[in-house]
Amino acid sequence: MKVRKRHIELLFFLSIVSILIGQAQVTKSDYFMKTSYLRNNLNPALQPERSYLVIPILPSIGANAQTNTFFLDNFTFEGTAGKRVTFMHQSVTDEDFLSNLRPDNYINTDVNIKLFGYGLFKNDAYWNFDLGVRAHVDANIPKPFFELLKKGFDQNKQSRYDLSDLSATGSSFLELGVSHSRAFKDNKLILGARAKLLGGLADFNLDARKLTIDAGPDYWLAKSRVTLLGSAPSVVPTYDEKGNLHGFNFGKFNIPGFGAGFDIGAEYDIQDLFPCLNGLKVSGALNDIGFIVWSKKNTISLQSSDTEVIVSPNDYEIYNRDGSSIFDVFEDALDDIKKAVNLQGDTRRTRLSMLRVNMNLGAEYELIKHKLSFGALYSIRFGNYFNISEFTFSTNYHPCSWFAGSLTYSVNHSRFDTFGMAMHLTPSKGINLFIASDYAIPHISSDFVPISSRALNFQLGVSIPLNDRK
Repeated sequence: MKVRKRHIELLFFLSIVSILIGQAQVTKSDYFMKTSYLRNNLNPALQPERSYLVIPILPSIGANAQTNTFFLDNFTFEGTAGKRVTFMHQSVTDEDFLSNLRPDNYINTDVNIKLFGYGLFKNDAYWNFDLGVRAHVDANIPKPFFELLKKGFDQNKQSRYDLSDLSATGSSFLELGVSHSRAFKDNKLILGARAKLLGGLADFNLDARKLTIDAGPDYWLAKSRVTLLGSAPSVVPTYDEKGNLHGFNFGKFNIPGFGAGFDIGAEYDIQDLFPCLNGLKVSGALNDIGFIVWSKKNTISLQSSDTEVIVSPNDYEIYNRDGSSIFDVFEDALDDIKKAVNLQGDTRRTRLSMLRVNMNLGAEYELIKHKLSFGALYSIRFGNYFNISEFTFSTNYHPCSWFAGSLTYSVNHSRFDTFGMAMHLTPSKGINLFIASDYAIPHISSDFVPISSRALNFQLGVSIPLNDRK
């Protein structure tokens, strides 16, 4: 329980003072695999080889995390006795630690669970119905936050740290979707679209419009203008005896928000335009264009005023002397930032949140028809605080009817040290199994925390094959 508690505390740190607690797309390794029914989620124009069924007792599960700096090699170092120590240890210089960070340090995590799915071919069209749960958390932490922790008490006078770019957001919702795709121009062009009904489960948005901390050897003097908007079933903030935000209570379960969204996509065989490029297809899609409206009774709005708050921080000297866990450092940092921000209030109002739009652009060249192809995919997710883009190159092999595989490399996050892969077992009867990851050999600690990898993801699931495409 202690290990699990510390992992939860780290997630809370990454989303700062929200105390709430990822939209995961399908792995990009599936995009060009015709045996994958999930690639329809990346582009509603992409059709699988056969009809399929997914039932709740055998769901498909996906998880994803991406960052530019949040991995252990940036926050722990080799100590003088050969033992790993945190960045707070006295043997780690300010320059050694801070040189690894960016002005803005982001992380996003996503989870996607498909509870039900049914895809079928009807005449010249493909229909897909699905139900799933999706969740995500994004956080952006400015470099002065870590300068404050590292240098805040090693000086003889007060110094100002500007944390105004500190922000976090997250959302979870149910998604009920129906997609339709159809071929045109002698099957050279396929157009697809998906409509989605959304049921919001929880959502938060933390925005530090102003947050400055004057730190010295004895205390912090904080001045902030921070807003926390949150929506969850009958959510109510709670405070400790000193009036500081302690946490949240929740009432009887209900659906606090409703919304809608849609995806659009296309795939085109360019043989008619360029006969010399026979076998080349291009595709593109825009996904998650939509919104959720959160009800007034299930929404809170907390704010901090411009009044100054004096904080006597936790004793970080212990981290200078020993090799304490990185989780201990972040736990105390979270407690101190909560006191400095001092969110108050319980204003109720209806609010609207937008989905995070994604775009995928692909090109596939089929070298051996129905057997071997090469693909290139550009994807970008338009986030609240930062956009995340990726180039993925793949080799896709389908040697027989019951097996298909893909080997990929994604440029932006794998740092030339790992590849992705997907494997599909697809017999025509019984069950189909698949597993995929864009970063198949991640570098992680015994606590499943990334050591040097800037991205982790996986997708696995089971489906029941129905009739082949006619």
